[in-house]
Amino acid sequence: MYLGVDGCPDGWIAVAYTDEDYVGAQFYPALRELWQDNRSATRILVDVPIGLRTDSSEARQCDTEARKRLSPQRHHSVFPTPIRAAAHEDSYESAKATQEARTEGSLNRQSWGIAPKIAEADTLLRESEQARERIRECHPELCFWAFAGQPMQYSKTGQPRRAYWERVTALRKQEPDVYDHIWSAAAELSGTEASTDDLVDAFVVALTARGPESGLRTLPDSPERDETGLPMEIVYREL
Repeated sequence: MYLGVDGCPDGWIAVAYTDEDYVGAQFYPALRELWQDNRSATRILVDVPIGLRTDSSEARQCDTEARKRLSPQRHHSVFPTPIRAAAHEDSYESAKATQEARTEGSLNRQSWGIAPKIAEADTLLRESEQARERIRECHPELCFWAFAGQPMQYSKTGQPRRAYWERVTALRKQEPDVYDHIWSAAAELSGTEASTDDLVDAFVVALTARGPESGLRTLPDSPERDETGLPMEIVYREL
């Protein structure tokens, strides 16, 4: 089984496929709980930065290369990644102060918005060797770029309807029945705070995860590792 995971305001959503078919979608309040329920999965791709710098505001190479491929439309979707200590702080003010004290840069609120999810993934992967072998970083807009052969044209915030159909069209090239699967997943996730955007992102990550290892590529080709050994990479599928 292959899982695509995306964060939502109250937790995480996981979309699952086998090589043959759609399995389902499920909500988890914590990434650790998701991992405990899916230890037997072949591959889990998650939309969250994993390898983190310690004392430098230098952009991760994977983020820099992703922005190049997503320019000029979608490069802003790749947020600057905070250093590890800043990601683990409990407030924006503390995180910003830590980032500024340890690096020559600062921390914007967009990056802080994903910091709790970064810290959650970082803690799990540093504590579990088995999780490190199965869970890898992905980015939905890079997955759409790979599936469509170009960045998505429409902004999910500026032109949400066009953005939705543009992305669903890209998904249908990989999975003709994906529209039905999205509707099924929406019903399964009713009662959560997951948005339509969260759901579509989880599907593109799941369809990237599905399939042979040989089809996966990373940015950069030879990722560097952080001080804990976690790779600074973004996975996508070459078609």
